[in-house]
Amino acid sequence: MNSEKSRSGTLLLWVFVLSGFSGLIYQSIWTQYLGLFLGHSSYAQSLVLLLFMGGMAAGAWLVSRRSVNLKRPLLAYAVIELVIGLLGLAFDPLFQGVTQWAYTSAFPAMGGNGVNWVRWGMATLLVLPQCVLLGATFPLMSAGFMRLQPHVEGRVLAGLYFSNSIGAAAGALASTYLLLPWVGLPGTILSAGLLNILIAIAVYPLSKVERESSIVEQPASVDDGRGALFILVVAGLTGASSFVYEITWVRMLSLALGTTIHAFELMLASFIAGIAFGGLWLRSRADRLASPLATAGWVQIWMGLAALASMFVYANSFEWVGWLMRVIMRTAEGYSLYNVASGVISLLVMFPAAFFAGMTLPLLTLALLRQGQGERAIGQVYAFNTLGAIVGVLLAVHVLLPLLGLKLALATAAAVDLLLGVALLRRYAPVGQRGVPGFAKAAGLSVAGLACAMLFVHFDPMMLTSSVYRHGRVTLEQSAEMLYLNDGKTATVAVYQTPNKGGAPGATRSIATNGKVDAGMASGIEQAPTTDESTMVMLAALPMAMKNDYSRVGVIGFGSGLTTHTLLGSPRVGRVDTVEIEPAMVNGARHFGARVQRAFDDERSHIVIDDAKSYFSASPAKYDLIVSEPSNPWMGGTASLFSQEFYEFVPGQLNQDGIFVQWLQLYEIDPVLVSSVLKGMLANFSDVHAYLANHSDLVLVAAPHGKLPELSGSVFNDPLLKSDLARIGVNDVRDMQDSFVMDRAALEAYVAHYPSRANSDFFPILQLKAPEARFRSVSVADFNAFATAPWPVSRLLGGFPRRDFEEGDRRGLPLQVVNKLKAARQLRAELLGLNAGPSTTTQAGERMNAEVLRGRGMACTLDKEPDGSAAMIVSLAMETVPYLSAETQDELWANPSWIACAPDSPLVRDVLALVGAASQDDHAAVLEAGSRILEGPDAGTVLGDRMVSYYLVGAMQYAALASRQPEVAKQIHLRYDARLEPNLRGNSPLRMLDYLSTRQ
Repeated sequence: MNSEKSRSGTLLLWVFVLSGFSGLIYQSIWTQYLGLFLGHSSYAQSLVLLLFMGGMAAGAWLVSRRSVNLKRPLLAYAVIELVIGLLGLAFDPLFQGVTQWAYTSAFPAMGGNGVNWVRWGMATLLVLPQCVLLGATFPLMSAGFMRLQPHVEGRVLAGLYFSNSIGAAAGALASTYLLLPWVGLPGTILSAGLLNILIAIAVYPLSKVERESSIVEQPASVDDGRGALFILVVAGLTGASSFVYEITWVRMLSLALGTTIHAFELMLASFIAGIAFGGLWLRSRADRLASPLATAGWVQIWMGLAALASMFVYANSFEWVGWLMRVIMRTAEGYSLYNVASGVISLLVMFPAAFFAGMTLPLLTLALLRQGQGERAIGQVYAFNTLGAIVGVLLAVHVLLPLLGLKLALATAAAVDLLLGVALLRRYAPVGQRGVPGFAKAAGLSVAGLACAMLFVHFDPMMLTSSVYRHGRVTLEQSAEMLYLNDGKTATVAVYQTPNKGGAPGATRSIATNGKVDAGMASGIEQAPTTDESTMVMLAALPMAMKNDYSRVGVIGFGSGLTTHTLLGSPRVGRVDTVEIEPAMVNGARHFGARVQRAFDDERSHIVIDDAKSYFSASPAKYDLIVSEPSNPWMGGTASLFSQEFYEFVPGQLNQDGIFVQWLQLYEIDPVLVSSVLKGMLANFSDVHAYLANHSDLVLVAAPHGKLPELSGSVFNDPLLKSDLARIGVNDVRDMQDSFVMDRAALEAYVAHYPSRANSDFFPILQLKAPEARFRSVSVADFNAFATAPWPVSRLLGGFPRRDFEEGDRRGLPLQVVNKLKAARQLRAELLGLNAGPSTTTQAGERMNAEVLRGRGMACTLDKEPDGSAAMIVSLAMETVPYLSAETQDELWANPSWIACAPDSPLVRDVLALVGAASQDDHAAVLEAGSRILEGPDAGTVLGDRMVSYYLVGAMQYAALASRQPEVAKQIHLRYDARLEPNLRGNSPLRMLDYLSTRQ
């Protein structure tokens, strides 16, 4: 019989592991779902914690009222698990149906009145029923287990607490690292539902052998029945402090480890693992304790001291992360290692205090059981503890962090635990014969711990905002000046200023979220603009060059405020609604002063603190223009602004001729992820164009209906806007055209070039994969490469004809194509023997090639080294032909004046003929000359030269495609591609030509 009970107990422990596993899957995935509805993962995390704890408190309290009257608590537990499972199966379709109805019907009908209350109310109703049921599981399982194994209440409680918590820690990791990438949000929550149903099936047979409760509801001795209410208050307060710890630690570690879904789940798992092992340590000791409450007192003391000690550990975590970023290889395998190391750092910070937190609930419950409170004590302690957790979440998010900051918020929670410990020891510690009383020792330790933490721990703002998880630098440079630092409700926002590098005058002022710089601007208007400035100005200017009037404009994300400021530089713009979810971001942006003044002072500017999707859906009027400028996709809460569902939503908020503009960062992301964004956008907009604001920022302009208007010069009729554009080197519409890289057809080709599933809210490719891309420091060079290819590929992709760069000092956009154009003019002058001027953009090697080639041409020695001459001709052609007009290239290549006598070498003659034909867009002549070279006696030599072969094959493919002979281009690809070096075949422009050649 005893062996049967033992087997039943073991099975129940394993069942409760699975129950905790599924429970944390719900918490993690509900956070993802509600983040889509509430607009930011931090808000969703807070609400899910509140509902999770509140629901569990309600469920536990309800059980505490009826537990003794239940004849078969395990049967009740099985039924509840079954209902939880069924609700889990129904959650995804219910969520999608409710939220779709909210966006399309409820919110528009409300016209903005009370939308937030309704939104939060809907979110509550979606998850609260399951939370209440989840809260009932622990007291029911505990009651049923204790009936199967009576008289070992402490062992049962601690064992169940351990098994449930360790399952929860595993569930947090499994949901993010295994299930979510595999089956997405719908499949993950479906898996949790199926698991609950299996749990119910497993428990049902055990419920048949339950018996009546053996716990007597009478005061029974050790603690004399004193202070049941006091014990419950302690349970509530320690629950509050524990969740202040959790939220503060997560915010702290986000600054060191990064604001990613992986980092958050590692932190959550570390916290829960600490709780689990605290229960495990207590399991074999609980029933031997003379006074559980005295032990709880010391546990509270050690928990508070461990929380204070976590500050010392955290202060060193930036050094550890910096070291990791320097020594770990930036590969996919390296990212896995980085995650493991991040988990270790999270454990070092969280585990000690969480370990002691894992003992409090079993100890307090055991004390009440010994006082004769009966099985209802289990639900009462659980309810008060979770109610306290709710208070802790609210205090942390809305009071402690915004008002006190990270350090003082953590210290306040620690002080609560220390006071609780002293109070428990004062009341329940055994009275000794000699020596200092236990509570006095505890009080002394508490004061010493608080004093040490306050005096010796310093959270350096330069360290907190260093973004060490990106580049490994532990602190900002010593010359940096911190202008603003605020721990907001969703993120830590900083504004700081750093002197320009290389001794250049002036400084750059940056605004950062959790260490990640979202915008940087020159501190003075007299300084050269930053690349971020060009992006923010172009986000506003490109649509302004397409239409005459925008009566209503929406901007998603405030950032520095420069985009809004630029838009308001035109009298053709009416109301501008800038929607930002973090108030601290708006307050921080004020430090950019006059550079963004119109965003704050212009009466047309309306700054809204809300979720953009909810705000726009409730707006009574539609928009003529919506500009979305979120942070990088790997940042928490931003990936949903690059999703297929978001792009389905936006057209409904635009007028018939409305325009949508999207900023997509090309750094810390890879081509497949960019393709996942483009695929979602192309599916929902009839026309999309891509522009480069600089080498690493893509601006996508889209129209939901019809074609995008052409760029016009009307934008330069607005004096303020004209001045903003001139600052970034855009002086006329042709300058704007230089930033164009792809039309819709080309973007479709790019997506086919890098096949990917569309990024979706429910299959969040970006959220899961972008953090790894960030770690690997990869970037997408394709768009820049297309614009600067050795053949004018951009014209095949919808670009504009070549033009000559005008004389004079014109900065131009910070684009490589503009620098290439300048360099082409200098190389032309060098080869023709003209005054090339100072070398500002050309490479020394190219200028030397031009000098040597001119010397050979004038001395009639091109034939002496035909291979070398051909290579130099190709090298210079790659740097000039795509950028200069046909007229400018006449005496350069078509009728080269720098050659005194015609060369005899067939190779040199044919290479010159091909380059000359390419300079004049004589595609037939290019194909003819290329065939002579690649099929002639020098073919082996040519194909053996990586640069020459690369250029010739690409030039022929381009000529065939430009002359609308895709079959010829395909044959060139099939015949010569395999003979090129592998790394050349992987070159982006050549791969695009290959794709365009073979897709027919």
